[in-house]
Amino acid sequence: MNKKARQKALVQLIQEHAVGRQEDIVAHFETLGEMVTQATISRDINELGLIKVPNSHGGFLYHLPKQDDRPHLQRLRRILQQAFLSQSAQRGMVMIKVQPGNGQLVANLFEQVQFPEIFGTLSDDGSVLVLLKDGVPSIQVTSMVQKLLEK
Repeated sequence: MNKKARQKALVQLIQEHAVGRQEDIVAHFETLGEMVTQATISRDINELGLIKVPNSHGGFLYHLPKQDDRPHLQRLRRILQQAFLSQSAQRGMVMIKVQPGNGQLVANLFEQVQFPEIFGTLSDDGSVLVLLKDGVPSIQVTSMVQKLLEK
């Protein structure tokens, strides 16, 4: 089963059954004759943007996120919450440090959201340099990042 088919089957599973643990998802795929690892399922959950919501028994179940007019903003929020390490600012620029492997994704999402305050971004594996438009105080963008980090 390829990635696209596996993710489609995962979405179908959580829409039809109450699933709260990745181990249960792995076991479900095994009943289908597909051998997948918990790490693969974890990546699929992240890429699909699945969220956990409380159930009536004090546990949590996987669900699809509610659709948003700005899906890139929701993905940026989720990635920042998972990978953010620190930020610092100086005149016209904000440096955001993220866990290795996330810099380019975060920069790309900032570009896709098209914040009016941001001129552009530069990134490497673990950092994003956010260049601000003329006259935009860096505190405005650092505050925006802090709000994105709130759960």
